[in-house]
Amino acid sequence: HNHKTMARIAWYQEKVRHAGFTDNVMRGMDCKPKRSGHVKPDLIDVDLVRGSTFGKAKPDSPWTALTRKGLVRVLLFPFFFQWWIQVTSRSISTCILLLYFMQVAAAMLYVEVPAASASEQLGPMCLMLLLGTVHCQIVSTESNRSPSVSPVSSSSTSPARRRRYGSYFLLFAQEESSGGAKDTKVNPREVEHLRIEGSRPASDTDDTMWEDLLQGPDSASTGSSDSEGEGRYCPGLTLPPSTTLSSDDENLQQGQLSWLQACHPSRDRVSAIIWEQGECKKADMSVLEISGIILTRVKVVEQGMGYLALGGLVTATLVLLPFGFRLAQRLDMTRLSALSLAELAVMAVGPPDAKTYAFLFITTVERLCLTGIFFFMMCVAERTYKQRLVFAKLFNHITSARKAKKSEIPHFRLKNVQNIKMWLSLRSFLKRRGPQRSVDVIVSSIFLLALSIAFILCTQLLNSHHTFLDSETNWELMVWGSSLILFLLRLATLGSETNCKYSNVSVLLTEQINLYLKMEKKPNKKENLNIVNNVLKLATKLMKELDTPFRLLGLTVNPLIYNITRVVILSAVSAVVSDLLGFNIRLWKIKP
Repeated sequence: HNHKTMARIAWYQEKVRHAGFTDNVMRGMDCKPKRSGHVKPDLIDVDLVRGSTFGKAKPDSPWTALTRKGLVRVLLFPFFFQWWIQVTSRSISTCILLLYFMQVAAAMLYVEVPAASASEQLGPMCLMLLLGTVHCQIVSTESNRSPSVSPVSSSSTSPARRRRYGSYFLLFAQEESSGGAKDTKVNPREVEHLRIEGSRPASDTDDTMWEDLLQGPDSASTGSSDSEGEGRYCPGLTLPPSTTLSSDDENLQQGQLSWLQACHPSRDRVSAIIWEQGECKKADMSVLEISGIILTRVKVVEQGMGYLALGGLVTATLVLLPFGFRLAQRLDMTRLSALSLAELAVMAVGPPDAKTYAFLFITTVERLCLTGIFFFMMCVAERTYKQRLVFAKLFNHITSARKAKKSEIPHFRLKNVQNIKMWLSLRSFLKRRGPQRSVDVIVSSIFLLALSIAFILCTQLLNSHHTFLDSETNWELMVWGSSLILFLLRLATLGSETNCKYSNVSVLLTEQINLYLKMEKKPNKKENLNIVNNVLKLATKLMKELDTPFRLLGLTVNPLIYNITRVVILSAVSAVVSDLLGFNIRLWKIKP
């Protein structure tokens, strides 16, 4: 006991001594003479190559607190009705409130309806809790702007703005808003407007800063051209309109504002080739102008309706599944030809009873609405991933004259260091276009739900594999699991293709070959071209070192929870596979 006491005293004395040393160092720093300084915006950071130059919107609380907050706000929905109005709209909140009371009524009728199954009652309830938790995580976003951005302070956004940015059930409607992308200059009025915008708490889809820069007043500006010819951006050259994509993580800090001004049309520009009515022209363009054109080209790409139709088909299947299961249990196939439609309906629904019919009507409406919303949410994520892939494809077309002309986007070569910097800046900007954190929340929810369903199915299969197909819940879980796996495979494919497009170094290797061709034609510029070639080599190495493989689970997960979940679920899957194959398989030992 004395030894522990002495050790504790020694530790405390060491801690006090260390704190005193730290205080002395800080006081010494305060006494040092200081002079004014500034960050050079013409240089690049490693974040530019990594693609994290534009700060990602972060949750205002840990995910555990947000999950608890979402569950409470769903379970006690009437008491938080005003909060739901602020983050969605009055009409949507009223519809959800109606579904809430219908769910309460179904819970009261469930005890008095003997034919009702547990999945009919628990399914809509779990879906409502899941959707409410996902929505709460999406709208609970803190501002990562520095407080010094603006002297103006604001404690909350207006209800209208929160409705606009807070609601991925209205993501499709938000992405249809558009504005004109015109040549702009930074003036004090615009900078002050940006600073006022910076005082607001960052919403999960805040993109107004880029809108203001892309939709500024008309002006004709000139920039220095490269060594091969002069380019002037003419007022008569009209850029296509820029469409506002919902964006989660383009909330800039003060340091990023200076970088943004450095890449503005009045500062850094690249002499790009564009095609206007089949005629080749040159124009000095910035990152924002080129991205505005690419943004427009992305919006005109036709979006397939296949996965939306798949979501509707799965929704209809899940809604009709309880009726079909009851019909299959009670139907005698030998008497099928003698049964009328009324008798088949009685078998599917049950004998005439007001409470039974009321319960089935409520649960059917609940399942239709909530399941439809969930699959629509998954279609939003799929569309966002598809748009990211289109962004990546068009970005790869920039340095190819043939592909750029076909895609109707600007074209420039990486023939000098400035062009390489602009190419890296454009790459970083396009990688962060569109909703980020909100889609990560949706995809993570789909992924975790699929894992949970897989674990439940494996457990059920191990416990009672002889009667596994006799349970309505198991059939419903199999439909859910198969549909979620299809969507996850689609998202994984799109994400991997997008990552490969941005990590493709063949563009840089091709530009190195072009530099050697120029060295042969222009020996007097060999020294300058060698410098550009060395920069391209460095950019290639840096991209290979910093780019990471695509991860479907977008949100950061606690490593301990991830490992526990992985071991538990893979253990259940291993047990099922081992039982089927007859020998032991330990899937949890496979490295992800």
